Amino acid sequence: MRDCVTVLGVGNPIMGDDGVGLALLDAVRQARGDDRLDYVDGGTGGMDLLPLVQESERLLVLDAVAGPVPGTVVRLNGDQVPRMLATKLSPHQVGLLDVFAAARLLGSEPGTVEVIGIVPESVELRLGLSPAVAAAIPAAVRSATELLDEWLAVAGGSAGTSAGRSGTR
Repeated sequence: MRDCVTVLGVGNPIMGDDGVGLALLDAVRQARGDDRLDYVDGGTGGMDLLPLVQESERLLVLDAVAGPVPGTVVRLNGDQVPRMLATKLSPHQVGLLDVFAAARLLGSEPGTVEVIGIVPESVELRLGLSPAVAAAIPAAVRSATELLDEWLAVAGGSAGTSAGRSGTR
């Protein structure tokens, strides 16, 4: 497995705050446009994301995350990630859990997975983010860029192998 740093935004923008992962992806890309980072719009891709997950050494997932207070920025890592994905907030999260399980069964999973997300207020059918979630985007972007800076410092120049895959999928 190569040393690939991937930023994966997931969510459905026609389901209100469920689209926050994609909004975060755009904001993080603008804040940290480094060619050593592979930015991927995963939408609600499910098992289609398996090759991407398998190829990533470090994977940052940006998503809506279940929690009690809308607009709260949440950072999860290690064993917290499967627990978060098992808490069904939206249909694509079940797909992500399946993707991670399949990658593990196939023996090719990321060395590091972290999730940065925002607790949604509403995941009902509507366009746009709620005010509480929209207001939390700058704090979530800061958290994501700090993490990515740490990863890039550890990876050094070797993460540049991902430059050929940069862009939106």
